[in-house]
Amino acid sequence: GGSLELAGADCTSLLYEESGAAKAVMEWCSAGKVLLCTYDGADEEGRRSVVVNGNAEDSNGGGGVEEKAMAIKRGIRVAACEAASASVNAVKVIALDSEEEMMLEGNEEKKGGGGGLLDGLNLFKNNEKNVPDTLAEALNGQVSIVRYGELFGAAESSPESSPFVGGPRNEPIIRDMYTMRSIRIDPTISVSGNVLSGGEGNKSNRLSVGSSLLRLARLQQQSNDMNVVVAKNNNIDVALSSYPGVDPPTDQEWTAEFQRAIQRISSSPNGGMAALFTTEFASVPSTSRLSEWIATKWAPAILRSYDIAGIRVGARPVYATQVDDATVELIWQDLVDFNPVTCGKMVITVSENGMEACRGGGHAGAGFGSVSRRPLPGEDILVRRLGDAAAQAVEKGLAVKARWKIFEDDLRIGYC
Repeated sequence: GGSLELAGADCTSLLYEESGAAKAVMEWCSAGKVLLCTYDGADEEGRRSVVVNGNAEDSNGGGGVEEKAMAIKRGIRVAACEAASASVNAVKVIALDSEEEMMLEGNEEKKGGGGGLLDGLNLFKNNEKNVPDTLAEALNGQVSIVRYGELFGAAESSPESSPFVGGPRNEPIIRDMYTMRSIRIDPTISVSGNVLSGGEGNKSNRLSVGSSLLRLARLQQQSNDMNVVVAKNNNIDVALSSYPGVDPPTDQEWTAEFQRAIQRISSSPNGGMAALFTTEFASVPSTSRLSEWIATKWAPAILRSYDIAGIRVGARPVYATQVDDATVELIWQDLVDFNPVTCGKMVITVSENGMEACRGGGHAGAGFGSVSRRPLPGEDILVRRLGDAAAQAVEKGLAVKARWKIFEDDLRIGYC
């Protein structure tokens, strides 16, 4: 509920040369070792600002709110640019919404103004600073990005940080931030071309997102292997999703999640199928039971969901079949001459210590024998839901969660 200020300056003043606010940010952030940047809170601050100024009619998403939030984000980018100039060798990590600045090649806000209300009120437009298009551009250099879905949870200083909704009761209701602490980290865009972040139902614990920024920065400072990956790929772009679980990740689990995601970023799919998803367990008591549950319980429920059943044109996943004790196939079909033809599939393989999914080809006789280079319709939804399937499998006793241990000499990760 408080106002948003950077180095004692409001965000709007950062946009103008005459204010001196940008120079204050540079001095404030000089010689920093880590720079963490985010837009989180900008929309809420824009809404609060409109209400405080008496424009309550715009508080539900009117142009005033949008323009205020845009001005705040532009100010944040200017501050980030100045901070990066003062801390050239700092590790730079950004937290972004799943759909924000997705391509990192300049968004719809171009240099020269936010348009609309700001252009009309800005009497000193010629004195406006040159505002970078994106946070990654503002930080200039190697940047790591952590993306999040629908945020939930609050900081410890917030009144909503209490574990109980509405205080202690005879039948207490515990907030999601305490019951959804398990996390999974994936490349935002997989090596097969799927966008893995965002989407309906994808949620991220705000406290987990904050922890991920600090841990990723620390890993980049400590691990030479990860620095090589950063240099090779320029930007690391990963997505964090939260799942049911009351125990927060340990240091070893955080390290393992990041290294698994970065390994997938730096590798390319081998063999005849495109890798889509992988997870590890300490053990799987029965691969046949887990495969049967995926084929008969999990997959049918997902295929009946609105996101999948709502695909009305072209190919879509229609059914799942258990091929053997350790393999499940999700089949995509399309109408060719009014006949259903298998045009692709997702092959889920369960092993004694993990689960992986790959994209496979369809019916060779109908011209779908080769593996599609593009994601199949609805494939990204199923890939995201597989993370939830892994969490459910642990809850149902079909798999045992991996317990990670770390070897301090070279940051190698193993599980037991």
